[in-house]
Amino acid sequence: MNSAWTRTIIAVLSVFVILVAVGQVFFAGGAKITTETTYNYGYDAEIPFEGVILRDETVIYNSGSGVLSYEHEDGVKAGKSTVIARRYKNDGDVAYLREIDRLKEQISMLESAETLIGTDNSQLEAISAQINESHSGMIDYILNGDFLSASSERSKLLCAMCKREITLKESGGYAEKKKELQGEISELEAMISGDVQEITAGGTGYFVSSVDGYEGEFGYSDVDKMTEETIESVIDNPKKSGGKNAIGKLISDFHWRAAAVIENEKMFGIYEGGTATLRVGSGQRQYETEVVSVKNLGNGKSIYIFEGYNFVSNAVESRVASFKLVVKSYGGLRVPRTALHYDENEQRGVFVLRGQTLVFKKVEVVYWGEGYVICSQVKDDEYLKLYDKIVVEGKDLYDGKVI
Repeated sequence: MNSAWTRTIIAVLSVFVILVAVGQVFFAGGAKITTETTYNYGYDAEIPFEGVILRDETVIYNSGSGVLSYEHEDGVKAGKSTVIARRYKNDGDVAYLREIDRLKEQISMLESAETLIGTDNSQLEAISAQINESHSGMIDYILNGDFLSASSERSKLLCAMCKREITLKESGGYAEKKKELQGEISELEAMISGDVQEITAGGTGYFVSSVDGYEGEFGYSDVDKMTEETIESVIDNPKKSGGKNAIGKLISDFHWRAAAVIENEKMFGIYEGGTATLRVGSGQRQYETEVVSVKNLGNGKSIYIFEGYNFVSNAVESRVASFKLVVKSYGGLRVPRTALHYDENEQRGVFVLRGQTLVFKKVEVVYWGEGYVICSQVKDDEYLKLYDKIVVEGKDLYDGKVI
């Protein structure tokens, strides 16, 4: 009796399992889905883009003959009478003069260190601190691409090391070394073959030894000129003829603007009148800029105009610069892009598995990443929630579908 009852129960359960399986195939059409649980996600992002630089510039011309040699690194602050370049008779003269300048700098450094002869070691701590500071500063400038400042810090470092030698009584002075250097200078000066023509800036500003041909076309105030077509054209052709006898230019001050065409969905939280943190080129330094204009193009993109108040030495040689918008602390629900769908009202959302049924949940995207998005957590129950099981892969998905 018990055995017959047991067989009956097993038979009924078997039929039930078969019916459930058949029902699932019938309702789901045999479809398979892949799900993923949503979790909180934080991310510091950088959005790369290229921009056209707007700045006030004056081209410097010189029609002289001979070999041109620039006296300063790009970006140096120049006055009206500042000698920015010299013309020499030949390349040999240029090499001699550069070596003379290098030797004179060494003599000046040694003389500075000798001022500590006869003093005690009370300044040793300060000198050691200067060595560490100059060493760190030199590395930072190199990483930021500011080689002019790095060279200056290198000279400070060598001078501080010489002062340390004097203070520790490891050297009684550098008279013999200076005499040797001066002898080398005299020999080089005797080898210079011709007259030297000095070229002055003729105005005030930051000197740059290259021109791109766009000087005068894209000034600091020429925001209205920046159409999508213009920006893309300059990015495709960042340099054109700079004109005959152009030897460089003066940038009026350290204020600059950059115009860029960027997809709107990437620029969440960036608005006209707000601020944006940018990195320029390969440098690690961050620049705080103002967003002075945002012009929606109606095609999912806008023209953004950024304004900076710091001189950017690694962006003075080109009309086009590579930027990275530093986007900090995005937090929310991480959703793979494959999970995104649109309902009949063009509302963006995802399908969430509730039991065996699919439910369409809206999402509010705050950041578009590579292969994923970050969505804000909205209190409304119609929106995606933490720990919801979202469908990341499946076919013929719709709200209310039984899986």
